[in-house]
Amino acid sequence: MLKSDKYTRLAVAFILVLPVATAVAQSGGARKISPEAARYFAEASAAESRADWTEAARNYSKSIELAPDWAEALVNLGVVYNRLGNTDDAIKVFRRAAEINPKLPAARLNLGITHFRMAHYELAAEVLSEAVRLDSTNPQARQLFALSLIALERFQEASDQLEALRSMNSQDSAVLLALGESYLRLKNYGKAVTRLDELARLTPNSAKAHLLLGEALDNAGESERAIVEFRRAVELDSKLAEAHYAVGYALLKAGASKEAAAEFEKELSVNPGYLLAKYQLGKIYLSRGETDQATAMLEQVIAAQPDFRPALEALGQALLKKRDAARAVQVLEHAVKIDPNYPDVRVLLGRAYMAAGRREDAQKEFAVAQRLSEDERKRLEEKVNSQKPKKP
Repeated sequence: MLKSDKYTRLAVAFILVLPVATAVAQSGGARKISPEAARYFAEASAAESRADWTEAARNYSKSIELAPDWAEALVNLGVVYNRLGNTDDAIKVFRRAAEINPKLPAARLNLGITHFRMAHYELAAEVLSEAVRLDSTNPQARQLFALSLIALERFQEASDQLEALRSMNSQDSAVLLALGESYLRLKNYGKAVTRLDELARLTPNSAKAHLLLGEALDNAGESERAIVEFRRAVELDSKLAEAHYAVGYALLKAGASKEAAAEFEKELSVNPGYLLAKYQLGKIYLSRGETDQATAMLEQVIAAQPDFRPALEALGQALLKKRDAARAVQVLEHAVKIDPNYPDVRVLLGRAYMAAGRREDAQKEFAVAQRLSEDERKRLEEKVNSQKPKKP
């Protein structure tokens, strides 16, 4: 399976279109609407149509002064406030509209949109769940509710909402993409493969679709199919971030380190800051005995991410081969500080101490490494024994 650190995704990394707030066009929400209030409403709507947001806000406000309980006018005013960038005022009038008419979906939908745009994901999810309850057939509300849940890393709930959206429109590529990524985050690789396979068939020229399908297949243990999909992604878009890395990582697992190195180098040509490609290249250089190249590459990784323990371990090995004991001790001591329970790192630190002439410190590290290895062996034995069927 792919390493869990292969991709570092943002919580909301899905190609979904953020719903655009739409003003309510009707004018029958209040119990009593005077002709003058209706006239201001009409003038505000006309100003909206020509994108004169200041004039629209002025006239909607006047209509509300004359009809304070006109929920639809409040919603429209909130939409205009959003256009003007007055999000705090927009939230106030959307809340007021929802209080006046709790069954008006547009009030909660627009309130949810505003909270989402302000990254108030908890509030957005709370409001949009109610919008979905009021109108379960509204794809806009359900889609944005799903996005809010994804932002909160509530992927199971998000996938439930997205599956409901898919049942409304099985050809919605954005929903299939979001579903695939949600299932990947849930490590439900079977469902991820199913949905991403649908996406790849629906959008055969989408490099991202093939890249994600490859990731799902690789995690599901279908490495050969995964490589095919990764290569297809690269063919479609040779500059797609992480695509060359995906090919390289799959090749590396298959034992083709030379070909993998070439792919990692291609990744860095289009994505120079991608640390995992540098890390894998550093390890390949190290395995070839190219210690200078390995050290240079791994030092770049550590400079950017000082607490990346696997890179510290690899760098420590390279420094030991270069007989730079002082730097090796520094690097490996930091690795042990980050995670003291890796026996291999303890052994490397012991070797570094020996090379630096610190024999007593080295013996202590070797002893700790032996104890950690023994503890791990016992844990594995206990686990195996606990799974054996008991004799009748």
